[in-house]
Amino acid sequence: MKVHEIVNASQFLTRYATGERNFKGADLMRFNLKGQYLNRANLSQANLTYADLCQTRLVSANLSGADLSYGNLSQAFLVGANLANASLSNTCLIQADLTGAILSGAVFARTDLSHANLTGASLIGSCLLDHSQLTQAILIGATLSRSVLSGTDCAQANFTRAILSEVDLSGTNLSRAYLTCAYLNRSNLSGANLTAANLSEATLQDVNLSVANLTIADLSGADLRGANLNGATLTGANLRNTNLQGADLDGLILHEADLRLANLTQANLRGADLRGANLAGANLLEADLRGANLQGANLRGAGLLLTSLNGANLQGANFSEANLIGAHLNLGNLSHASLVGAILPNGSTCH
Repeated sequence: MKVHEIVNASQFLTRYATGERNFKGADLMRFNLKGQYLNRANLSQANLTYADLCQTRLVSANLSGADLSYGNLSQAFLVGANLANASLSNTCLIQADLTGAILSGAVFARTDLSHANLTGASLIGSCLLDHSQLTQAILIGATLSRSVLSGTDCAQANFTRAILSEVDLSGTNLSRAYLTCAYLNRSNLSGANLTAANLSEATLQDVNLSVANLTIADLSGADLRGANLNGATLTGANLRNTNLQGADLDGLILHEADLRLANLTQANLRGADLRGANLAGANLLEADLRGANLQGANLRGAGLLLTSLNGANLQGANFSEANLIGAHLNLGNLSHASLVGAILPNGSTCH
């Protein structure tokens, strides 16, 4: 009997039980295969639309190019499965185990991957569209280069050590997500919600974070060289020891942000709101702080060599032991600032 002659689930399962594994292009639409063992089955290009594969074991199965639209794969075991170029529109993959699975080029639309395990999975060039769900999904060490996740709900998802270079994450909900040590170079995170997200030690070179919400996000030790943060909100964010060299922070809200030991060399901070921010020990070499609000900010021991502070509000700022050699500012603006031990623009030290 040929594959196209399979007419029901019982017939299909009988053939699998007798050792047959090649079901390429089979029409299994609406088949109930719940809880079955289909490990290493070749279901490439198969029609599995509306099929029930809940809790089904498909370890190392070949589902490349298969149509799984509207299927139920909740709690399915797809460890090491090949789902490259598969169609997963409106598919339920809640709590599915996709550890090490290949999902490159797969299309997800309104797909629910909440609580799914995608550890080490490959999603290179995949598309998650129309409000697909990755809420609390595990993507530790996953590869998502050049993928599209725009508008996807990734709240509390775990992307630790994941590769997300050149990914479109614009408008994505990443609130409370874990992106520790993740690689996000050249990705688009414009308008993304990163409230309370953990981006510590992440690599974010040349990333677009314009208008992103990074309120109370942890960016400690992150590499943000050349990043565009224009219009982003960083209220209460942890930017301690962060590398922001050459970053565009024009007009940003950094109220009470922790920027201790941060590298802000040649950063653009024009008009930034840094009221109450902690910049102790930060490197602001040749940074542009014209018109910035530094009221009550802590710049103790900061390096401000050749920094431009013209028009900045320095009322109540702490410049104790800071180095201001060659800085551009009106010394009158320092009348209400603390300057004990600071080196002034002319090289003299305040006592």
